[in-house]
Amino acid sequence: MKLAKYVKFRQEKFGGVLFETRSEKVFTLNPTAAAVIREIDAGTAEGDIPARLQAEFAAQDPAQLAREAADFTQQLRDQGLVEG
Repeated sequence: MKLAKYVKFRQEKFGGVLFETRSEKVFTLNPTAAAVIREIDAGTAEGDIPARLQAEFAAQDPAQLAREAADFTQQLRDQGLVEG
């Protein structure tokens, strides 16, 4: 999975911003969502993302992180923001 060619990501103090350049939509991301996007951008396999998030957000429940990552990646797919 990777970001669609018309999608750009920028890390910010509050999390991040995702730009969809075709329709000029801007999505504000919380820290967890920004971490998911960083992992996708780095080429991390979708199944490995929850473990990577757990390493970054150790205080959070692993099952909750896995659910949030799965829900978010599905939303990205539904909106055409990721490929693969």
